[in-house]
Amino acid sequence: MSIISESTPVLPSKRSQSKGYTHEFKWLLKNAMPLVISYLLQNSLQSVSIISAGHLGANELSSATLGSMFVTITGLSVATGATLSLDTLCSQSFTSSDDKTIVGLHVQRCLAFMSILFVPIIALWWNAEYIFLLLRQDPIVAELAGEYVRWMILAAPAFALFESLKKMLQAQGIFNAPTLVLFLGTPLNLLLNYVLVWVPAFSLGFAGAPIASCIAYWVIVLLMALYIYRVDGYQAWPAWSTQAAFNFNHWGPMVKLAIPGILLICTETWAYEIVALGASWIDTPNLGAQSIILTSITALYTLAFGVGIASANRVGNLLGAQRPKQARIAARTALVVGIVVGALNSGTLLVFRSTWAYIFTSDAQVVQIVTDILPLVALFVFADNIAGVADGVLNGMGRQHVGAWCNLAAYYLSALPVGFWLCFRKGWGLDGLWAALAVSLIVACLLTVVLLLSSNWKKEALKAEERSKEEENNTSSSETSRSNSPLPL
Repeated sequence: MSIISESTPVLPSKRSQSKGYTHEFKWLLKNAMPLVISYLLQNSLQSVSIISAGHLGANELSSATLGSMFVTITGLSVATGATLSLDTLCSQSFTSSDDKTIVGLHVQRCLAFMSILFVPIIALWWNAEYIFLLLRQDPIVAELAGEYVRWMILAAPAFALFESLKKMLQAQGIFNAPTLVLFLGTPLNLLLNYVLVWVPAFSLGFAGAPIASCIAYWVIVLLMALYIYRVDGYQAWPAWSTQAAFNFNHWGPMVKLAIPGILLICTETWAYEIVALGASWIDTPNLGAQSIILTSITALYTLAFGVGIASANRVGNLLGAQRPKQARIAARTALVVGIVVGALNSGTLLVFRSTWAYIFTSDAQVVQIVTDILPLVALFVFADNIAGVADGVLNGMGRQHVGAWCNLAAYYLSALPVGFWLCFRKGWGLDGLWAALAVSLIVACLLTVVLLLSSNWKKEALKAEERSKEEENNTSSSETSRSNSPLPL
């Protein structure tokens, strides 16, 4: 039996001389920043609708916030997680296969998969008002929030399309296109929210806010499609084939990566909301402090997010090209950058801990709670940023399950049960929740990094090659089947 090691040659015809850490650092610096900007701009699409509707009154603000949170937790996070499978499949296929349209075929299959996932999600969204009432929300808030969620059903397909097309472009090394598209779409979203909510001749009242978001999402998708068709990226898109997209026999590799991806995203998103629920059980000032903390760590995570996504595509491309040594260098470079980003973000919270909360509120009690708890939050941010970058590299390798299992264990077997015990049984309050989160994420981060650094990169390159060969065989067999089919009369 042969033993695969780092020194074993893999497809010598595809080998090329490895480049150093400086090269990988420059590559990351160049390609991560557009991702950071696009992430911030995309997040603003729903934030603007909340702000616009919120100025109508307190009930409207609560309703838009509740509706947006429900949409994100139950739908958008699912789509985001499912498209993580494309970080592996598209990036590896682009460099390993001579047929670049296999990249677009992966996207089509992922879209078909998400269309099935959205069937129960849409049913859930349509009945959101009844769910809010079951959760004992104010009837007026429940009604308005339900209306918000129903309108956002129209945005769900656009969101899935945009995320999938982004992955297709990123796999080809095209990182600026989504940012350019969002630079056009974000001002349009602002304008639509103003017109549909506040201009008397066109105002639709509260409903104008989600409708504006829906229109903006679809315009962004159309702009993205136009960019692909007219500028770049079209090389990887095959003619649409419903038969190929919905061929369940070829879904195996995608589903094996999509389900852990969904767990990876959803477990963290849901955990934050459970912590917010726990904060609401303490008192209103603690809930306000938790809102500030969650908003802060989400904003600070954008740098780590950009590095993680860029690294996923870089590592996936290198493994697909059968360059395991360079992939290892790229992964280690990403980890170093992740440590720097984590230290920068956590250091920012520590340096400005006494004034940070004033960015969001002037309430003295809330400010004091945030000030006291920021050292724990800084520890969490440091570990979470590094883990986020490591998860990105693992996604490029096709190991989404590592991050998913680490998140499940960290949040649901450790942080939440221990945190609630410290919070309510030991009387630590919100400090207890964040102490448990910080310690659990540090352990999960260390485990993720150790698993990444101990990877056998030759073996991962072979796996990428096997995925490519399997997909090429599937594609050729499907084409043969179609060519042998009788012509319609």
